[in-house]
Amino acid sequence: MDSYVLLAATLVFAVYLVFRFRPSVFSRSRRASRGAARTALRDAKARLHLATTDEARAACLGDAAEASANAGLANGAVGYYIRAMRLEPHSAALVDRAASSLAEHPRALETLLWRRLGAQAWTGPAAAATHAAIRHLAILYTRPPLRHTVRARTFAHALAALAPDLPPIDMGDARAPSPSGPSTPTTPSSPEPRTASGARGDGSAPANP
Repeated sequence: MDSYVLLAATLVFAVYLVFRFRPSVFSRSRRASRGAARTALRDAKARLHLATTDEARAACLGDAAEASANAGLANGAVGYYIRAMRLEPHSAALVDRAASSLAEHPRALETLLWRRLGAQAWTGPAAAATHAAIRHLAILYTRPPLRHTVRARTFAHALAALAPDLPPIDMGDARAPSPSGPSTPTTPSSPEPRTASGARGDGSAPANP
């Protein structure tokens, strides 16, 4: 009996220790992860100075952007991705990479995708990258903190019109109709006929003579 009591007390104490020191453990892990990301950022910037082709520069800029996002530098990541997209405006893979690495920074991702849509024509050689940007924006607007049903549906319709062969976007709750149902338009009633004296057709006087 005493052994069970001792075991239970040990377990309770172990749970207390885990709960008590949990923030510091996670904080150290986060600091280590961001430290590694900053090292990767420095490496990418060093390789960028040595790159001699647009393709190589875009790859280095993509690495720098991803490292910046992992280090918590969302604005820096957006800047690097914009520079990379200028060098490779036709790359849908680069748009997908940006959406993945900035998934925890939705507002920064929204800014980047809007700038991508405004930078190039939506048809022609850059069409695939445009379709990727539209898809990620539509998905972004189906989730908090940027949930916006109208915007999500708008981008889903735009993608369906531009690329009907692509699979439809999973809209989730954005597909659901309004709980109150569609509104029914009302037809304005025609004014009642009046006589020359101002009385209504039924002989009663007007409410506001």
